[in-house]
Amino acid sequence: MPTIGRRDLVLFLIGLCPGTDRTDSELGGMTRLQKYLFLLEKEANLKPSGDGFGFEPYKAGPYSAKLYDDLEFLENIGLLESESTGSATAPERAELEKLTFDDLMGESAEESEDAFGERRFRLTPAGVERVRKLLAEGTLNPVADGVKKLKARYGGYSLSDLLYHVYTKYPEMAEESEIRDHVLKRGRGS
Repeated sequence: MPTIGRRDLVLFLIGLCPGTDRTDSELGGMTRLQKYLFLLEKEANLKPSGDGFGFEPYKAGPYSAKLYDDLEFLENIGLLESESTGSATAPERAELEKLTFDDLMGESAEESEDAFGERRFRLTPAGVERVRKLLAEGTLNPVADGVKKLKARYGGYSLSDLLYHVYTKYPEMAEESEIRDHVLKRGRGS
């Protein structure tokens, strides 16, 4: 399997559309993004180069602090944009609580409030061009195929169903979860 950096893998995950050659997809929710990246590592054997995301058990299951840095970087250089689309789900609130006071300093009250809403991510035109350029080289096509397969498999899952899958298949990653009992009690598709 060819190697890909964390940030390029994030761009692939957000931008690639299953079953098509389109690169302008969107992805909603930080929790969904975290779980998809975790599943890419575990089920598709698509771990990015270097240290990867370094997932650890946390309040909503597998969590990577590195992802927040990568998303901010990608937004700052104009490859990615996000918007708040509503109130955060319980898993998203749990993940956001990991941010320290220092992380939130310097933000206006409005920006802090937006941090607790669900975020929807999409590539900018420059991000779409970056993904197309990477795909044109041809070496990352197996990675793109793996991302598309994962999105096709789990794209129809509700967030509850996705969490149920992760918690039951990887129980060690749900040990710190504050919502584990609720998720497991509901079951998949309940």
